[in-house]
Amino acid sequence: EDSDREQVWNRVKRMKNGQNPKALLPKVGISRLRGFLERRVDECYRRNVAKIVPLLKAEYISAERRLKACQKELDAISLERLKDNADAFCDDFCKALKDTIQGSIIAPANSYGETLEQENLAAGSFADIQGCPMSVSERTWEHLLQAEVGNTQHRLYGGSQYHRALREFNLATRCLRLPTITEDEIANAAGIGETHDGVNFLRAACVIALEKAQMSFDPLLDAFRLRIGHIMGRLCPVSEYMIRQKHERKAASYQYLRDGPTNNEGFSTDITHNPQFRQLVRTLFDQFVQNCSDNTMIRCRDDLTSMTRFVTWDLQERGGGALRRALPDQKDIVSVYQVAVEQAKKNQPRQVEDNSKGKKGVVSKREEAALAPMEDIEDNRERDYANLVQLMEEALCTRDSSRTNLVVGGLVQHIVQQWREAFCKSAITKFNCYFMLPFVDDFHIFLRRELHKISEGESNSELADIFDLSAARRALQTQVDELRSECSANRRLQDKFHTVAKLMQREQEKSIQQEGFNRGK
Repeated sequence: EDSDREQVWNRVKRMKNGQNPKALLPKVGISRLRGFLERRVDECYRRNVAKIVPLLKAEYISAERRLKACQKELDAISLERLKDNADAFCDDFCKALKDTIQGSIIAPANSYGETLEQENLAAGSFADIQGCPMSVSERTWEHLLQAEVGNTQHRLYGGSQYHRALREFNLATRCLRLPTITEDEIANAAGIGETHDGVNFLRAACVIALEKAQMSFDPLLDAFRLRIGHIMGRLCPVSEYMIRQKHERKAASYQYLRDGPTNNEGFSTDITHNPQFRQLVRTLFDQFVQNCSDNTMIRCRDDLTSMTRFVTWDLQERGGGALRRALPDQKDIVSVYQVAVEQAKKNQPRQVEDNSKGKKGVVSKREEAALAPMEDIEDNRERDYANLVQLMEEALCTRDSSRTNLVVGGLVQHIVQQWREAFCKSAITKFNCYFMLPFVDDFHIFLRRELHKISEGESNSELADIFDLSAARRALQTQVDELRSECSANRRLQDKFHTVAKLMQREQEKSIQQEGFNRGK
């Protein structure tokens, strides 16, 4: 203690504020600090006492109003009333759900919204799908998200979040890398025909394209289903919050305070206080989400199967025109024909002759190995491209691995690219019609039907006892007891604060009188 005093004294003497060091000693010490803090606490307490009492009164009025409504409902409880109020809640819930999808700001975005990063962490990202690599780098993908998807940092929910997911899916489909085709796959797909050993380029390309499309589109479609299911599943707590806000605002209105609740509004809010009822609604909502998801996926897979099971060319024109549109761009594949022609010119025609007869022998090759050029085409590039079409249409009986790889590879990538655009449009249309719209049009009927089944005892759900009168009466009685305890505790607190306020007022009056007396002396 002596050493502490000495250190404090040395520090006080070093202070250069122009004051006498001895005058500062009364302000040093734990007891002085305690007295200073007590005075500050007392001042804050005196300032806030006047604010606490009005808050307690407002809470008491609200609790008393809920107690009266609950007591009134307990006196008039019946099975029909439970059903009617459950239907009223069903109407309010579906109205809030529709508002959430169409757009609303009642629910706070900080609590119920998600940024794109949070959504990806919860339900996965289209850029990280196993088996569906992107054709762009991660940095480019982030830039495209900002430029084409937008709202990546905004906390969205409901219809806004749903539409952001659609935009990201569209971007992911366009950025999907075309399938990589190995030479082994092309060689195995070429096979051999029933009547000749030439390469059927179209058949080989279709065989590879069918398999590659299934491998590329299936994982992307599953990821899309998970994302949309996550977004729609989050609408239940948002709708519940909107219902609570609606009834709280209505309960605070002047007309409600003056007239009280009507006959149809007494229990529609109170039933939400029942944990079993809330759990039942959430269970039915999740069931509806799963039903919509399964129904949508069935339709999407039917479209995907019909699109990737059979390659359909343009039926309005002949095969040459359809084949020409199926081929890749001329700039990329014109060299294939040039390689084929040069290779044919280098090979000298051979003819096997019989030893005894000069001109008799087995099958010989034509002397003109190259194709006859197409006439009336001025541009060389167009001529080469047309000759290539003729080359493939005639299905030459020669096997050139380099030519086969280029032609089949180009055909496969072109077919899959065309399928990719159709797949994106078809999937988005199906999800809009069979996943999102049922929440607006069909969920109301579904929820009412399931609640009626439970109320009639037709359901085997574990939560079917929410329409049991004895259970409902016990729940209401428990709520009445809790509200009565809350009102009693509130009154006791008000009495205590009134007493404290009176004591503080008396002390303040005494201190004022004492100061006036001292000044008079």
